[in-house]
Amino acid sequence: MENLVVTTFSDAENATEGLNKLNELDQLGDITIYNLLLIRKTSESQFELLHQQGPAGTDLPATGAMAGTLIGAIGGPIGMAMGLLTGALIGSIDEDDTKAFTKNFLDKVNGRVSVGTFAIVLDVEEDTEFMINSYMDSYKGVTVHTPIAGQLDDYEEEQWDELDKEIDEEQKVLETAAGKEKEAIKEKIVRLKEEKAKRMAKFKAGADKTKKQLQQRLAELDQKISTSRAQAKDRLTRHSEKIKEKLSRLNAKMARALV
Repeated sequence: MENLVVTTFSDAENATEGLNKLNELDQLGDITIYNLLLIRKTSESQFELLHQQGPAGTDLPATGAMAGTLIGAIGGPIGMAMGLLTGALIGSIDEDDTKAFTKNFLDKVNGRVSVGTFAIVLDVEEDTEFMINSYMDSYKGVTVHTPIAGQLDDYEEEQWDELDKEIDEEQKVLETAAGKEKEAIKEKIVRLKEEKAKRMAKFKAGADKTKKQLQQRLAELDQKISTSRAQAKDRLTRHSEKIKEKLSRLNAKMARALV
């Protein structure tokens, strides 16, 4: 399962050792890291970016432009992760909904990162939470796992279904309406359909970007699989199958949006 994993540490030494261990687990094929951030919270709305990996395995050092106020106002490290880690995976969400989605996402996470605390934020494929938790416990890390794809899928589906439901309800009211009331309902239905079309168009634009990202991940995993030993190869193959499932779900959603 692809999870957004946040592990907090009270000091830099444990955070650095935790980072090294996670990269080791990735090299062994125990987990597959898509993107990673190491940050330190400097105030209620600011984070210092200490290290970033991704989206294609490239290490990007902290720079002046990235090391000040990042996306703290959106909602802490989870908000940062949605913007800096998942990247194209949130491209299909209506821009106006990004903050609302992030708040909804944050509400499901147990605990916040306090000022002065270090945190590793991962976009990672893992078979079980135990693997990361057991190692991060050794470095006094506190870890929270939250599914990424499921959250995104559920959010988009809820938005689409809500619009469809509202349109259906207004059309039923229209059947018995008359005069000015009827005209007002017609205008509302037109606005709702325009909103739905707008959401679908933005989804389709983002979905193309997401599809390319998933295909890139598959290619990178195939390369890892070809050079891995048997046990790691089995795990990586399972991760590859999960990405193929995501592609299949995305194609189905794209087909719905075209209807």
